[in-house]
Amino acid sequence: MNDRLRSMLGLAILLLITFGSASAQTLEITDGKETLVLDRPLLESFPQSVIETTSPYYDGTAEFSGPTLARVIEHFGSTGASAVTLVALNGYKVSGSMKELMSLDAIVSTRQNGEPMSIRQRGPYWIMLPLSERPELDSEDFHRYMVWQLNRIELTQE
Repeated sequence: MNDRLRSMLGLAILLLITFGSASAQTLEITDGKETLVLDRPLLESFPQSVIETTSPYYDGTAEFSGPTLARVIEHFGSTGASAVTLVALNGYKVSGSMKELMSLDAIVSTRQNGEPMSIRQRGPYWIMLPLSERPELDSEDFHRYMVWQLNRIELTQE
């Protein structure tokens, strides 16, 4: 392989890694008419909440930080939505009423133990619930809302 071809291949790989990971680092919010795309710096510019909790998805206790789900939806603007669907990178989705989701004290965590979460670590964004602080949430009925690799929030009318 000549040097020019090797350089072009290296550049192509670098661009794929750069732009491929950048698109995976965004969070879309849509109401079907408008879509807002948020990135980690914007999410981390919102007031941050911290949840220190245990979970069935990892060993021990971990600290998660990020804006509240309510704040993220508020940033989108008032849509009169009564239902929310949380969508993961792998296509997993779960829906619930706006009222129920807002009552869970959920955050859109951007960091675990102070470090940005990678896709491999269930990031870049993970809906986290305060399971240790609110033991009534520590059941499968609520675990389903703990969507990791979150990349889209859909706001709709029920």
